[in-house]
Amino acid sequence: MFKSAFYKTLWTLFFVSFFPPVFAQESNARKPLIPLSPPKNTPVNITSPPSTINTRQEFPYTLDAGDIISLDIFNVPEYSREYPVLVDGTINLPLINRISVVGLTLAEVESIISREYLDQGLLRDPIVSINLTAPRPIMVAIVGEIRTPGSYFVPFEGAPTDKGRKFPSLISALKLANGINASADTRQVKVIRNYKGQEYTIAINFWDFLEQGDLKQNILLRDGDRIIIPSAAELNPTEVLRVATANFSANLSIPITVSLVGEVNRPGPYTLTGDDVRSNNLNDQLNFQSNTVIRDQQVLAGIPTATRAIKTAGGLTAKADIRNIEVRRTLPSGQEQVIKVNLWEFLQTGKFTDDSLLQNGDRIFVPTAESIEDNEARQIAVASFSPNRINVSVVGEVKSPGLKELPPNVSLQQALLQAGGFDNRRAQEATAQLIRLNPNGTVTKRTIKVDFNSPLNQENNPPLLNNDVIFIERSGLAVAGDATFAVLNPFTQIINLIGNAVLIFDRLNNN
Repeated sequence: MFKSAFYKTLWTLFFVSFFPPVFAQESNARKPLIPLSPPKNTPVNITSPPSTINTRQEFPYTLDAGDIISLDIFNVPEYSREYPVLVDGTINLPLINRISVVGLTLAEVESIISREYLDQGLLRDPIVSINLTAPRPIMVAIVGEIRTPGSYFVPFEGAPTDKGRKFPSLISALKLANGINASADTRQVKVIRNYKGQEYTIAINFWDFLEQGDLKQNILLRDGDRIIIPSAAELNPTEVLRVATANFSANLSIPITVSLVGEVNRPGPYTLTGDDVRSNNLNDQLNFQSNTVIRDQQVLAGIPTATRAIKTAGGLTAKADIRNIEVRRTLPSGQEQVIKVNLWEFLQTGKFTDDSLLQNGDRIFVPTAESIEDNEARQIAVASFSPNRINVSVVGEVKSPGLKELPPNVSLQQALLQAGGFDNRRAQEATAQLIRLNPNGTVTKRTIKVDFNSPLNQENNPPLLNNDVIFIERSGLAVAGDATFAVLNPFTQIINLIGNAVLIFDRLNNN
C-alpha cells in the first residue's frame, strides 16, 4: 500500500512538471474566483524620478483608463491577447478577474500579473510580457502667454496605422494653441507633470532651442501635463522678432484687436492681421486675403506692428511725439506692461527692433510733442506710418480757392498750381502768406517770395505740412478797385433802380 502511494505521488509530480498550465486550470476550476487588487505588501520595482527634473530624464509611462495593452504569457496563448484599461482603471484577466493598473508602469503590471497567477497556483513560473498597444488620448492644459489658452487633445505623431507613432511633443501642443505671444519669457517655460501622486516641474528653455537647436527642450508630453508660459519682465526687441519667426510663435494670420488713442487721425479700436494694409488716401483698409502663417523675417513688414496700427488709424497728426509712443499691454497675471516705441530711431536706422510687435488687446498711446523741428516734420510726413495725403487750404486771390488734398511734403508751388494759380487781375503775385499751426498750439506766419523757377527750398518754395494755410493777398490795383467799387456801389444801385422803373413805365404806356 505504501509502495502504491509512493508511485502515485511520483506520477503526480511528473504530470505537474510537464503540464503546469493544464494542471493549474483544472485545480483552479474547483476554487471560487474573487476580484483581486495588487498585493499591499508586495515589493515592486518602482523607479521614481528625482525631485530636480531636467529635460534629459524620462518618466516611465503609467496606465490609466483608455489605454489598450497586449498581454503575452509564454506557452499560454489562450490568455495572451489585448486588454483595455476600463473606466475604473482595471483590466479583466482570465481566472483572476479584475486587477487595478491605474498609475502603474508596464513593468509593475507585469510583476503584479505574474505574482497573481503564481500565488493562486494558476500558473507555474509564468513569464509575462506587457506592451502598450494603443495609448489613451493625450490631454494637456496650456496657460499664460499663449494665443488661445485652454485644454487640448494633442494627437500622436504619425499615421494611426504606422508602427512608428510617437508621443506628441511640446511644440506640437503650442502650435495647436496657435503659438506663444510676443511678451512670453521663452527661457522660463514650465511643464508640470503629475507622476504617481507627486508633481514635478520640467524647466524648458526655448531660447536655447532657437540658438543652439537643442531638441531636448522639445520634450514628449504625457496625459495631464500642464504647460505654463510666463510673461517676460522686460522685453528684448531682438529676441521678440526672433521668436516671432519660430514655428511655435503666435499665429500672426489670426486677427487681433488693438486700440489707438492720442495723436492719430482716427483714434479708436482696429482689427489687424498678418496681411498687408491697403491704403487709399486717408482711408486704410485691411484685406483678409489669406491665413498663411508668417514665419519669415523678410515679410516682417506684414505682421501686426505699432507702425501698421498707426497707419491703419489714418497716420500720425502733425503734433505727434514719435519718440515716446507707448504700447500698453495687460498680462495674463493682470499686471500692465508698458513697451516704449521710438519711431524716430526707426526712421533713422530702419531696424525692426525699434518697432513693436503687437498682440491681441494692446493699447497704443501716441503723446503730443511740445515742439517739432521743420526738418523732422518733413521726414515724418513721408514715412509709411503717416497719412498718404495731407490737407492744405489755399485761399485769397487764386483761381480755384479752397481745401486741397495733396501728397505729403508737397511744395508751395504745387499747392498754388493745384488751386489754378494766381488770379492775374487781382493777386499780388510776388508773395504768399504761409500760416502753420504748431504742435504747442501757437501759430506762425511767414511771408514767402514766390518764384516758380525755384526748386524745393525753405526760402522760396518750402514743403508743406498737414493743415497748412496759404493766403494770397490782393495787389494794390485790386485794393484800389475794390475801394472805388465800395464807394460807387450805392450810387450804382440807385441808378439801376431808376433805370428799371423807366423801363417798366415805358412798357405800360406802350400797352
